[in-house]
Amino acid sequence: MDPIEFIQKSASSIKNTMLKLKLKYNPFSEKPIRGNTKFFVGRVSELKEIGEILGSAMHGSVANAAIVGTKGIGKSSMLNIIYYATKKQGHWVVELTASQVTPRQFLIQLLYNILTENIISVCGTIKTEYLEYSSKILEMYKMLNNYGDKVPIHYPRERIERDLQFLIDEVKGDDKLCIILIDEADQFAKKSCLSLLQFFHSFLYEEGILTFLAGSPTLMDNLTKISPPIKDRIPKIINMPPLSKDESYDLIRRRLEDAHIEGAEEFEPFTMDAIDKIVEECDGIPRKIIMTCSESISIAIRKGLTKIDEDIVKEAIHSLGISVGHQILNHLTPAQSEIVKAMAKLGGSATVTQLAEYLKKSPGTIGTHLSDIYEMGYIYKEREGNNVYYKLSKELMDVLLKGD
Repeated sequence: MDPIEFIQKSASSIKNTMLKLKLKYNPFSEKPIRGNTKFFVGRVSELKEIGEILGSAMHGSVANAAIVGTKGIGKSSMLNIIYYATKKQGHWVVELTASQVTPRQFLIQLLYNILTENIISVCGTIKTEYLEYSSKILEMYKMLNNYGDKVPIHYPRERIERDLQFLIDEVKGDDKLCIILIDEADQFAKKSCLSLLQFFHSFLYEEGILTFLAGSPTLMDNLTKISPPIKDRIPKIINMPPLSKDESYDLIRRRLEDAHIEGAEEFEPFTMDAIDKIVEECDGIPRKIIMTCSESISIAIRKGLTKIDEDIVKEAIHSLGISVGHQILNHLTPAQSEIVKAMAKLGGSATVTQLAEYLKKSPGTIGTHLSDIYEMGYIYKEREGNNVYYKLSKELMDVLLKGD
């Protein structure tokens, strides 16, 4: 068969199957839908707290914040909401990655993003309200011209700081903030980032700058271990709890309604038992809900089904558990992988002492590796009496205990 015709036929087949499921498309995208609030559910208290932080910062009382929660809980989506909400108010908003480990690298990235996201338009021209500063802005932009390839070596840190101060003090309106959003901020909790965290001690007190860091539940503890004073610079901690059952149902309903063809029922193509199973198994974690629904639809398409029942959902959950479990194992170092496999052989739960005896290694070595795996969110710990037991995540349990 001609390969082009084969691809076209396969694509057409999937489209027809999707229509049988009464869907125009698979609405369960794993990536945050930027600027689209119709799929954002719950988080009323967290949004209120963020609003209060912004309101206080606009009147001179800046309190930088950490948004913390488990993997897939919606931290990136919350940063996305902050980005568009504050952008709409005319504030400067900058999204940064936590990969820059020195103050100079961080400042370069910050300065570049302020220019390209807030001052210079997509077509490369300076926005009208900043034209009076055009010569200075263009000079900075030329200095940063090679940022995409490498950090410009011809731009000294002292000069970068002066230029940043000029933008904040002279160019930005007095009634506006420069809001910095940093996702996956746990990457800063490394000894190699000590100089950056020390730089943050003064930087995070700059007037007109408000910073939101997003990371794991232990983010602030991790940062404080490297640089204790950082805790005073980020006084607000916004905890992201799991969605309630009602919010979980609402998340699924909203996405399905957006993709339904005319005449579809509320949760079609899912049966109510299937939806109940998804909500029960996903524990209010938005990413798990979205991935489970998406995988269920994919299985239904492959099988040519018109309904997704509880058995299909169970198959999707098993498939995702195996897949994610293998990804985790591939991400671990050999020593970490040896420890989680030993935990599986001990029933999925063990103390540091039990693992040390089983692997014939020192408790200190085992404890260090367990702490690293725990901080990545791949294992959990529970206290039982005087003992602390480390337990495998469901994904690792699926691949190590249940097998393929």
